[in-house]
Amino acid sequence: MKKYFVLDMGGTFIKYALMNEKAEILEHGKFPAETENLEKLLEDIVKAANPYRGQIEGIAVSMPGRINTEEGIACTGGSFHFFRDTPFGKMLQERFGLPVTLANDGKCAAMAEVGDGALAGHNSGAVIVLGTGIGGGVVLNRKVWMGATGGAGEFSWLLKDFRRFADEPLNYMNAMGLIWAGDTSAPALMRMYAERKNEDPAKFTGISFFEAYDAGDPDAHDALKEFGRRAVAGIYAVQSVLDLECYAIGGGISARKEVTDIIRECLQEKVAEFPYVPFCTPEIVTCRYGNDANLIGALHFHLDRIQ
Repeated sequence: MKKYFVLDMGGTFIKYALMNEKAEILEHGKFPAETENLEKLLEDIVKAANPYRGQIEGIAVSMPGRINTEEGIACTGGSFHFFRDTPFGKMLQERFGLPVTLANDGKCAAMAEVGDGALAGHNSGAVIVLGTGIGGGVVLNRKVWMGATGGAGEFSWLLKDFRRFADEPLNYMNAMGLIWAGDTSAPALMRMYAERKNEDPAKFTGISFFEAYDAGDPDAHDALKEFGRRAVAGIYAVQSVLDLECYAIGGGISARKEVTDIIRECLQEKVAEFPYVPFCTPEIVTCRYGNDANLIGALHFHLDRIQ
């Protein structure tokens, strides 16, 4: 059975795996992410992949940013600041002499879930990845929708304040106040909790937040409820345009079922307030593949391209 080297490039660590064509992980590891120097990043990838030379048929990469998958170009790179219309796929191909496929991490997660994951059986849906921002991917007719320039599914940038957007210049100082990522990301949940405690949000992590939640802290419960309402506001906006069947919730905090549960609960409450809308009430589920989704989806993108 053919084998492939697959990378999931996060801003802190880069995970890698040796996988077969059934998307089964045979071996895996990780190394610190080099986000400031392209040549050092390439060296690190070569070092991680070298033990598998002669075994692998190709390389698949999940990474942040706007990615031109057809051309193998990283137009942007999220935390990897040096990517600007960079032919990253070609660079890797030159070093390994093998086919290389790049894809956006949110779209990789969607690709994994539409196969036999949380979106299986649905013709349309979306994956919403709740992390530092809001990643994701849109699925239409069981295909991940890339958009005209590879930018579809960038849910972080969904507008939440049309009036301010119209009246103010958009910049790094005010962006979080204008877009969905400012309300429905892991840091946003910490901020909602910190405001109730009159504390610095940096004091809290997902682990400490859910420890407080499990201990019955009413502020933690109230913060998660507010988070659910803000999440539903964004889902409602997306739904008014795309009328999708299902939304699969992913990201680190989605490991807690309460996150999906509260979003589902808040959606039902909003629908009950005014059910007369021209789109369906979508199903809200948790992603199946969790932290492996990006690896699995990247390999699926690669196999689709080479076949």
